[in-house]
Amino acid sequence: MVEIEIPGKMQSKTPQFDAVLDEILKDLVPHTRTCIWKGKNPHCEGDFDIVAEDIEFLKMLRVPAPNYCPTCRRIRRLPHMGMLQLFKRPCNTPGHNEMMISIFAENCPFPVYDYKYFISDEFDPFAFGVDYNPNDDHLNILWELRKRFPMPSFLNRDPASVNSDYSNGGRNTKNAYYTGGCFESEDMWYTNFANKSKMVMDSRTIRGSDHVYSSVYGGHLYKCAFTYFTSNSTDSMFLFDCRNCQDCFGCVNLRNKRYCVWNEQYTKEEYEAFMQSIRPLSRTKIREYEEKFWKMVKELPMNASHNLASENVSGVNIVNSHNLYDVIDAQKAENVRHADSPLGHHDSMDLTFSGGSDHLYGTVNIGSSSSWVKFSVSSKYCTDSEFIFNSKNLSNCFMCFGLQNKSYCILNKQYEEDEYFKIVDAIKTKLLQRGEYGDGFGFEYSAQAYNISLAQIAYSLTEEQIKMFGGYVASEPETNVGTIPVIEAIDVPQTIEETTDDILEKAIRCEKTGKPFRVIPSELAFYRKMQLPVPVVHPQVRMGKYLLVAPTGKMFKAMCAKCSKDIFSIFDPKEGWNLYCGSCYQQEVA
Repeated sequence: MVEIEIPGKMQSKTPQFDAVLDEILKDLVPHTRTCIWKGKNPHCEGDFDIVAEDIEFLKMLRVPAPNYCPTCRRIRRLPHMGMLQLFKRPCNTPGHNEMMISIFAENCPFPVYDYKYFISDEFDPFAFGVDYNPNDDHLNILWELRKRFPMPSFLNRDPASVNSDYSNGGRNTKNAYYTGGCFESEDMWYTNFANKSKMVMDSRTIRGSDHVYSSVYGGHLYKCAFTYFTSNSTDSMFLFDCRNCQDCFGCVNLRNKRYCVWNEQYTKEEYEAFMQSIRPLSRTKIREYEEKFWKMVKELPMNASHNLASENVSGVNIVNSHNLYDVIDAQKAENVRHADSPLGHHDSMDLTFSGGSDHLYGTVNIGSSSSWVKFSVSSKYCTDSEFIFNSKNLSNCFMCFGLQNKSYCILNKQYEEDEYFKIVDAIKTKLLQRGEYGDGFGFEYSAQAYNISLAQIAYSLTEEQIKMFGGYVASEPETNVGTIPVIEAIDVPQTIEETTDDILEKAIRCEKTGKPFRVIPSELAFYRKMQLPVPVVHPQVRMGKYLLVAPTGKMFKAMCAKCSKDIFSIFDPKEGWNLYCGSCYQQEVA
């Protein structure tokens, strides 16, 4: 068992709550519980165990045992994270009637304000404040405030970013078009989760890279396309789980190689002749190579978990971390349980997306040096706060929305420190005694439609199920093509050499959905630089495809094909992958 530091018996600022919680936690022992959604949610685990390690975290974080299984807890968090659809919709700011671009559909159940207005001094979040009344049902009051309080059109966007009006989240970006969660990066298109990179198109989770196309989970790549779980590689295409490769094409599991084609060693002259023979690259050729490539990936050993340089971890895609359990997509994390995407994070449980923070519980998109935050969404630089939404730089705030640089606030009302803790103590104690403290919020609190959220990719639900759990369904956003001519996919030139600037004056009808889309000038320049053909599939479909590669919040139970050990896998074993445990993979490949 990992030793967890539990706060000492300092003088409590919420003595009633702590006394009741101490009685609950005192008698808490490992046991089996039944999830509230058993028999309702098709993905529910049903009965689930609270083990000794869970109890240590619950005691440290000062919360009772959860009433939902780990999977359902994930499903309740994930709807707050969208797939980056953009909608043209009216601004709901009073006195405004302009149309704006937002990540929230027009049928979002909450008002949506323009982001610049939302973060400006003109907007007063205290105008929505609710006075404390000890006789109130405060979860109901929180919900009523949730329904009235506006959402910003985008979440956590950095106002200092340049020419990035079509980006969501992230920080310090330049020329970011249709991106989400990109940091210190420039010249990005249709990309999610890039860090310190530039010239990246149609990709996901890329770091320290330059000139990258159609790649997933890559680091330190240069002039690469169609790569997956590959790092420190240059001038290569169609690579899967390769390291330190240069001038390679169609290769899997290679280390420190150059001039390889379909895992066969070529001479420099042979490789150059091969590359000359396949150019100019056409869409038809690329599809043929993709089919051959993925067939090869399935046949060769695969590191099922993709856990690297980590110790005492359970989960998938964990890098440079230790003491993690039931964790997906982690880097430099320590002492974390039941979480997705903790980056540089420690001592937390039940979170989705957090960077550089600690002691979080039941949170989504809380990060940037936040600490001791519970049941909260899309806030940063926050400490000692609970039930906060779309806020920044808070300390000791409770049930608040849209605040910045504040302390001792409850339901968007300002209090003195002593009064603040008395009220919080009373509210939390009542919630705990009624069994309503500890599970956070449900679908109904999400401004993001479930069907266009990360939840739907990992845990698909029908429209009826989504509405039953309190969520909503958004319709497809309108296209941006206007009245320009629309051409069929078959009429788009097969190669970039054949493509003229006229393509910028036309819309392409997606060959998969029939939905037209446009190519913008900077995008066309990128295709020319990379010598790649213009795609004929809508960007939203392309982005969805890469989110399906290792969906956030999803992993599969599998068996090592070599030693028969039970393992966790990024990929579904039903799809025929040749899955190996980490040890067997290292023996086979390293």
